Amino acid sequence: MTSPNPSHFRNLHGVPFLGSIIPLSRDALGLFTRALREQGDRIRMRVLGRSVLLLCHPEDIEQVLVRDRESYGRSTELRTLRPIFGDGLLASEGGLWRRQRSLLQPSFNHDALAKYASIMLTVIRKQINRWQDGEVRNIHVEMMQYTRETICAVLFGEDFTAARKEVGVAVSTVFGDLRSEILYLPIWRRLPFKRSRDWNRAVAVLNSSIGDAIRRRRTSSEVKSDLLAALLASRDADGQSMSDQQIHDEILTFFLAGHETAALGLTWALYLLSAHLDIQDRVIEEVRSITQGGQVTADAYPKLRWTIAVVKEAMRLYPPVWSMGREAIVDTTLGGHRIAKGTDIWICLYRLHRDARWFADPDVFLPERWLGESSQKPFTYIPFGIGQRVCIGQHFAMMESVLGLAAMLSEVRFTPKEPQSVSLSAWITLRPRSPIELKISRIGAATT
Repeated sequence: MTSPNPSHFRNLHGVPFLGSIIPLSRDALGLFTRALREQGDRIRMRVLGRSVLLLCHPEDIEQVLVRDRESYGRSTELRTLRPIFGDGLLASEGGLWRRQRSLLQPSFNHDALAKYASIMLTVIRKQINRWQDGEVRNIHVEMMQYTRETICAVLFGEDFTAARKEVGVAVSTVFGDLRSEILYLPIWRRLPFKRSRDWNRAVAVLNSSIGDAIRRRRTSSEVKSDLLAALLASRDADGQSMSDQQIHDEILTFFLAGHETAALGLTWALYLLSAHLDIQDRVIEEVRSITQGGQVTADAYPKLRWTIAVVKEAMRLYPPVWSMGREAIVDTTLGGHRIAKGTDIWICLYRLHRDARWFADPDVFLPERWLGESSQKPFTYIPFGIGQRVCIGQHFAMMESVLGLAAMLSEVRFTPKEPQSVSLSAWITLRPRSPIELKISRIGAATT
């Protein structure tokens, strides 16, 4: 065991210039967790000539993300994606970011979320109705469909997905195939590989579809109440609206930040519940008790304490965004150590969430840890980030996950197709390396 004292940095040695890029590309999660477990909470490394600090102590996380946040900007990886996905809230900085955050915030307030909740439940019920008793489903694929159709309906109206199925396919291709070569080898996008051609074609379809939707709304007299309508109507303090390009970039950001991450949170929750049937049965009983055997409704959300605890615990064990990045934009210090401008900061949430200093039995699925009165040490659980740049859609994502899970467990029970242990594929998100196949058993259709 290493000392909990984060006062010094340990060097992770690599090869000249390439640094640690080879083990990083092979198994970034394994590299991070081993280094942090064996050498402590602060690691220095080189990656393709870049200076990188790997951090995992709550004091350092607080300093980088909150107390000294003006010294750190968006990560190198996000800047690499900017030519493709633009200057949406996830990638923008400074005054543009503050303006966009202010313009977007009303679209995620209590009233807006209540409206989105009904859409979420409509989407998941249609999906549940297609499931047959006894069949086996790849649950990650199913949850990707749920969150994809939900975000499309929230953005463009509930009839959009059915009318523009190619958008759903493009979203799955673009964001489901966002891997290391796109980040670190931009030339990959110009090579004549089938995968790169398919990816570029999907980006073009998505860009075209979003642009068409914005242009149609600009010229339509029809009154809509979806998120696109809210973006078109938003005004800043000076009465200025967003440009078509900025709306386009924000829509792409919603897909990037809110599609696969939410799907993965649910995938891991269902995987864990299928491996802990006693806990699954407890959630089923909670849902039955709250709904009195009827359908799950939006007002059930705050009452679903066990269901919420399951989602939170799944995101602790398998945070969909398992590593968070920043870059020092000025010379600064961290715990008394000089940090040069241009230094990359990587925060390993996976290791943070499984640290025995902050969580008892850290590798065990224990949803009840979120039901007690004791408070969690600050900056030890941050699946949505923290501080000024905390994910604007965190409450949307939690509601989508909890209501979706409750609706599913009001009608079906999940068991493994066969005993399974998953291996992890970690790059931008934390995915299962192979399909998680779960058997669906209907437990009685909900009454109306």
